[in-house]
Amino acid sequence: MKLRYSLASLCFLTLSMQASAGMIVDGITDINFGTTIDWSGICSDCLSEKGDKSYEDATPVSGNIRLDGFVAGEDFEITSSNFLSFKYNGPSDHVDNLIIYNAMYSDTDSVFDASDAYFSATEKYYAERVFFTKEGELPENYYAEFGENLIVKGQIKGDLSNYWIDIEFDTYVPFDADTGEYVKMSSFLNTGESVALKLIKFNIDFASNGEWSISASDVEYDIGNSAKASIASVPAPASLAIFAFGLLGLVSFRKKA
Repeated sequence: MKLRYSLASLCFLTLSMQASAGMIVDGITDINFGTTIDWSGICSDCLSEKGDKSYEDATPVSGNIRLDGFVAGEDFEITSSNFLSFKYNGPSDHVDNLIIYNAMYSDTDSVFDASDAYFSATEKYYAERVFFTKEGELPENYYAEFGENLIVKGQIKGDLSNYWIDIEFDTYVPFDADTGEYVKMSSFLNTGESVALKLIKFNIDFASNGEWSISASDVEYDIGNSAKASIASVPAPASLAIFAFGLLGLVSFRKKA
């Protein structure tokens, strides 16, 4: 399956440069090292009005976090240099199914930088306007893939009894022309509609009391509680690798109640 974007200008964005613009992908690209920690929780507004905190239409949601170097039984500080990926399965009426990658651990990290530079350079020419067309069949289990200007910080207890994590990134996504707010990428798939993209900052916040939220431009889109974690897979010692990556930026650490 491939999705093709056609730009309404002389500029052309190739498939290899679509990642940070919210490329839809089939499933998750496997990373052959790191510990996968599944998480599950309850969402209050995913299937109701955005911002609804009544929990009257609450629904279970799930996903996973992949960390490099986490060992069961040992407390662990999460940083931008040991975070591998975050996955959000939904379901949600407001937010795409998400995979947030750390480009430091990707052989194609230049994809993220290239697409960001492309849109930044051509935005004034309105080349950010994208037509969503169909090429092949859209998979049932699709995800919007992001990984731009990533900052991650958090802590997790060795027994998974308590954790908190903040994930911040920005990317070009569709937006409502009237409100300026992020609109789900998947809502435009195979419609043939023309959609303008905008650079929007996202925050994924899991607090130590189990409350969590996914926000875009400081607006909460999905909110919930009862977030719990469990180890899904731990790599064999032989598969663990040590990488001499430079830090993407200074990370400030903070404690969260």
